[in-house]
Amino acid sequence: MKVNPQDPNQASLFMSNSPALEVKKAVHSEEQLNSELARLAEDTYHKNQHQEPDPTYNKSMTIVSNHVLTTPEIEKKALLRNSTAMFNLYMPGGEVSQSVEKMFSQYDEIMAEIRSKQPELFSKDWGISMNQSGELEITGQLSNDEKAFILEKLNANEDFVSAAKDFRSSFLAHLDFGTMGWSDYEVNESNFSTVFDLKEILNNSQGGEDFKKAWNKDFSWLELNDNISAQLKRNAEKKLPSF
Repeated sequence: MKVNPQDPNQASLFMSNSPALEVKKAVHSEEQLNSELARLAEDTYHKNQHQEPDPTYNKSMTIVSNHVLTTPEIEKKALLRNSTAMFNLYMPGGEVSQSVEKMFSQYDEIMAEIRSKQPELFSKDWGISMNQSGELEITGQLSNDEKAFILEKLNANEDFVSAAKDFRSSFLAHLDFGTMGWSDYEVNESNFSTVFDLKEILNNSQGGEDFKKAWNKDFSWLELNDNISAQLKRNAEKKLPSF
């Protein structure tokens, strides 16, 4: 049969017997293009863009800092501690000055007794120190018998020995809390005996006539401070700066 596509009857028959036609969108349709551009935008590496590396250690980690934040209360306590230390180190009513003054008040009596027994000792060079155990020691170029004799006279005076121990303990206790001055020097229990000669301190704590008139006593805390400073400068190492 001759097919005439323009015949309505034959056209319907033709369409019913033909397989269905599927209309596909063009590969480069606008929708597909936009989708592809979006994907590329996500995958594209930009040179100046920060790229987070993959973690190589995924366990939890604790970070500890040694930096201590200060507060007004901490600063107030530090200021009070510093002012207390400065008072006890340098001032006439402080612990250092009072302990040396107690030694000073016993010193003349002890020296008078030594002079009456062995006057030749006063022409010799010797000193008095306190060791790490808190015991008095005699230094200098003396015989063992001479050292033992002087030490016996010192230890017999309990007030002197007690005051000497108070001087060492109060000086060391307040030194680390002070600022500048004596606190610049490295002094501790182990080297205290090599830094301070108590005999030199006591021999140089006598006030002059003007001081005696003003303070009505022989012991001078000003002379004491000068001698402590001199012995520190001569016998102690300065502390290393802390950063």
